[in-house]
Amino acid sequence: MSITIDIDTGGTFTDGFITQDGEAFSVKVDTTPHDLTEGFLNCLETASERLGMSLTETLKQTSVIRYSTTYGTNTIIQRTGPNLGVLVSDGHEGDLYGEAAEGSAYDWLLSQNLVLGVPVSIGETGEVEGEIVQDQIRKKVIELLEAGARGLVVGIKGSHKNDAAETQIREIVRNEFPRHFLGSLPTLVSSEVSQSRDDGLRLRTALISAYIHHGLARHLYKAEEEIRRRGYTKPLLVVHANGSVARVAKSVAAHTYNSGPAAGLVGSNELGADIGVESGLTLDIGGTSTDIGAVGEIWKGVESSVTVDGVSIDVPAIVAESLGGGGGSIARVEDGDVKVGPQSAGAYPGPMCYGLGGDSPTVTDANLVLGYLDAETFLGGGRNLDVEKARQGISENIAEPLGISVEEAAWRIRQTVDQVIADGLTSYGEARNISADVLFAYGGGGPTHVATVADLINVSTAYCFPMSPVFSAYGSSRMDISHLYETSVIEDSSNVSVDEMVDGMKEEAQRDMLGEGFDASSVTYEIQAGFTLEADPQTKAHVALESEVTDAVIAEAKSILLSEGSGEESSVVWDSVRVKATAPSPHPELENPDFSGDYQPKDAGSSRSVWTGDTFEEVPVHEVLALSAGDLVEGPAIIESDFTTIFVTQNRNACIDGAKNIVLRSKDS
Repeated sequence: MSITIDIDTGGTFTDGFITQDGEAFSVKVDTTPHDLTEGFLNCLETASERLGMSLTETLKQTSVIRYSTTYGTNTIIQRTGPNLGVLVSDGHEGDLYGEAAEGSAYDWLLSQNLVLGVPVSIGETGEVEGEIVQDQIRKKVIELLEAGARGLVVGIKGSHKNDAAETQIREIVRNEFPRHFLGSLPTLVSSEVSQSRDDGLRLRTALISAYIHHGLARHLYKAEEEIRRRGYTKPLLVVHANGSVARVAKSVAAHTYNSGPAAGLVGSNELGADIGVESGLTLDIGGTSTDIGAVGEIWKGVESSVTVDGVSIDVPAIVAESLGGGGGSIARVEDGDVKVGPQSAGAYPGPMCYGLGGDSPTVTDANLVLGYLDAETFLGGGRNLDVEKARQGISENIAEPLGISVEEAAWRIRQTVDQVIADGLTSYGEARNISADVLFAYGGGGPTHVATVADLINVSTAYCFPMSPVFSAYGSSRMDISHLYETSVIEDSSNVSVDEMVDGMKEEAQRDMLGEGFDASSVTYEIQAGFTLEADPQTKAHVALESEVTDAVIAEAKSILLSEGSGEESSVVWDSVRVKATAPSPHPELENPDFSGDYQPKDAGSSRSVWTGDTFEEVPVHEVLALSAGDLVEGPAIIESDFTTIFVTQNRNACIDGAKNIVLRSKDS
């Protein structure tokens, strides 16, 4: 027996995608904001119950556990990270290498009085300029501690060329404030988290990583310890936003930010290839937000840098764009119009219909009042919803202020969310020159809204998948173990031995992979040269590399960089070599989606009243477990599963393919 487990912690629910000898199933439990580890363990317990085993028995038979967590996202949104002290090269206390510290986009991240200068930097050819005096560093650190610092970031100018100054300062801090003291000071140096030649970008990356590092490490090590105590003997693998996983000890905190949405795009890309979709858009509606992205040939893969709450950082990531408006997003009246989000009721107290103390109407409340959700079958019957509480909240907060009925108010909420999503998808596609005619829907709320959104933007075909409600967890099941290594180039290219640089990084990779249970023969490598624009070092490109940087490689880099809108006058600078080492982890097999017969209409097992804009209409209700390959559901209709409800609009039919994907096709196509 072989079991694989993938878990994704979202803002409202914690999802699990589990396979046992090729058979897959999903579980969904409440996220526990007070301690995310509790929700993680509850998810494992629920999966074990489905398997008919104790948790210990399950873990002993599990070959891999991959985990994506919202801890970093939550820390940044809630501003709960530690006060960070910063040491930079003299003269850059105010500008932080180019961006004014006071009143900047990241003033929430640090205070001006917690930034001090030291008389040292790294020269053009990697030499240390200035002198590090131990007593002086000690006094600076004490000053930062007395000002309230509870963590330290060291960002010395030019340290991507030579980390000696940064590491020497860290050693002084560790010697003066050793870890066994209560007053020890966690210290992160910028050259360990980024090799960018942009000193400001490298510093910001270290700041974000340090801001979420301590709490994230505590959470992940606790989660790993809990499963080890219950019999799991392998490393817990953490999902990274670049589309890979690594054990806890080899994960950089900043690389885990937004890893759930990235996993969803990995899953979309794999499924797109499997069903022959070359171009499409993705729609992920969760409890707190909606994420959109792309799938197929236009899927761009890993971007070199991302923006976190206004702060640009040097983190390779698969980027999804977030919109306001999830199932728990709060609706309100503003200037005579209905507005939805970005505020969310979250996992607790949640929507008013949960009956847990929520006092603001949400999208879920609206869908319940309108009949799109069933009060008794929500979450497979695991939670009964209170229709009257939902009606009361919508009446008091939306209907009465606008002078309309509760149903009309709920309809306005749903229409508002659908239009926000439709506009977001349109803008996203236009900005990337995507003329997609396919839309993938996932998350608990994606299938409920996708047909309406597809109608709004004239997309002929929309897909919902058996694993749609837990799609980020499914996406991580497609990921392999991977590590990125990068070395800066500080001399003229004619004096640089690429082979020597690559060999050194491969040796490091082999040591790391050995710690994860892989020998050298199972590891594959991807070698890239990293380029930036001289005038804009934040704009990066990585180009496949064999043994040397040729004119053709430079030309390809320039083409990539200029396509991103940078000026042609700026010269291209070769500044790094990157090695991506990958080892395979167990992946569940995909079912064959092919269906060669004719689709036949399927009779519904029941019906219910659904508001369609003017009145309630009796709409057929199909149970997803009662549908088989070749079945056709004519719209309007509802298809229900344990963790989501699919609404099929009047303009569409739903066809069930060979993998039991639900394909919502326009009747005109």
